[in-house]
Amino acid sequence: MNEVRALVEAFDRACAGGGRCALATVVSVEGSSYRRPGARMLVCEGGGSTGTISAGCLEADVVEHAKRIMRAGEAVLVEYDTASTSDEMAWGLGLGCNGVVRVLVEPLAPDSPYLDALRRSCEGQTDEAPVRVATVYQHTPSSPDAARLETGARLFIGGGGEVDRERLSDEAAALLEAEVRALSFGGAASGVHIFEVEGAGVKVFVETLLPPVPLVIFGAGHDALPVVELARGLGWQTEVVDPQARPASLSRFAAADRVTLARPEVVAAQVRLTPRTLALLMSHNYSHDLELLKFLLASPARYVGVVGPRKRTERMLGELAAADEAFRLGEEERGRLYSPAGLDIGASSPAEIALSIVAEMRAVLDGRRGGSLRERQGSIHGSASDGEGVPPAEELARPVAAA
Repeated sequence: MNEVRALVEAFDRACAGGGRCALATVVSVEGSSYRRPGARMLVCEGGGSTGTISAGCLEADVVEHAKRIMRAGEAVLVEYDTASTSDEMAWGLGLGCNGVVRVLVEPLAPDSPYLDALRRSCEGQTDEAPVRVATVYQHTPSSPDAARLETGARLFIGGGGEVDRERLSDEAAALLEAEVRALSFGGAASGVHIFEVEGAGVKVFVETLLPPVPLVIFGAGHDALPVVELARGLGWQTEVVDPQARPASLSRFAAADRVTLARPEVVAAQVRLTPRTLALLMSHNYSHDLELLKFLLASPARYVGVVGPRKRTERMLGELAAADEAFRLGEEERGRLYSPAGLDIGASSPAEIALSIVAEMRAVLDGRRGGSLRERQGSIHGSASDGEGVPPAEELARPVAAA
């Protein structure tokens, strides 16, 4: 179960019992931090919580803020600055991360549009379009008489272009919409952005809520079980395709979201792959793998992994080319093909092999190569260009103090 689903389910249980909840979201980070913008924690009345926003050093303090916010009913931006020893000692939290973390803590109601967007992102179909959410976390009016944007106000832009808003005026919503659409057009990733609204800078956290990652495993052997288990733990939506169409696979892979019994010749009619799909071929039957590999390479799947020796895959590619003059493995197809599948971690048991494969898939999702972090240059979370680096210089001038 992924964090968003766990959070939503915890909220539903709390509401069923008549309790109130508050949501804490990391909206901005400077320097080092265990979690990045978008990390969330739900705090329920009574102090129970779901999710994490740090390595455990901020949670207790955030819970106290959340209790006050549930009573007051207004969102608050809380800032934790551990960039200096004196600040760390003053807080007494022992953070040691040498960074600044800003957390938006807000009351969460059952009719919240943001809760609805989170719910759809974890419960919707994998091919649903993503939703862009822009959350205002700081606004300094240009004059005492100027209107102030509320902390926690939001704009939502659906995959179909539909727009919704929460605690935003018509004018402010229109201005934010234009800025967020410009980001999307320019291919900018989620992250912190500073926009000008009504003559003043507004600091906004823009995030893209995606549906679950779809993983389709072609093969129903015992070694597919740990792959399903690991993927489910990450919140991915899993489908197991048994090319031998054995009814026993239905119960054997009960943990999967879907089990499809389909011979290779009918797979194309029963299995749908999208540009977001991770596909893994592990039937261990050469004739089945040969036909399925042709189907996978012709599909738009983002990742095509093949379990088995490299020479076996090369042999299949050679036979496919010899049987069909139109078959050409171009650079794009080569780039999506991972054979043998998995990272080089010395895996030998089914569980270890599954770990290496799922880790490689996760790296591919983020455009990484899967090397050791100690060999990575710069931030382990990327750069400003991919939405996870240090925010713009303007972000450093901040009048906000810890609430």
